[in-house]
Amino acid sequence: MAEGYRVSCLSTAERLGNDELHALMAGVVRRDRRESQQLFAAVTPLLIAFYEGQVQAGRIKRGATAGLVQEAFKALYLGQPGYDPTLPFRAWVLDIARSTLLGNSGSEAVFDALAGVAVRNCQQAMQVT
Repeated sequence: MAEGYRVSCLSTAERLGNDELHALMAGVVRRDRRESQQLFAAVTPLLIAFYEGQVQAGRIKRGATAGLVQEAFKALYLGQPGYDPTLPFRAWVLDIARSTLLGNSGSEAVFDALAGVAVRNCQQAMQVT
């Protein structure tokens, strides 16, 4: 089932803990370039894994993954004022990833695997019925 995944997406050996991620985010808030790059490297596998899961679920096309990762990082940096260090960091990042996915209203049709039909955008595909 894990065929095709990057090892870094599944390996927890080098995964930073919540405290380390919070410290990197504090560096981002201070505009520290090195810590921003470290946060990017630490969070990228999580975002890729999230969006690859959406590809496997048929909600997005494989080619959309890189653009969504980039959009999620933009939202992460713009969302700094709403960042709460008392909450789990990964949950915050995944909330941003989900919001980015829902907000992606590109013109490409998305396949809704549950309904078995093509829909106009991700918002239609992600609606709970």
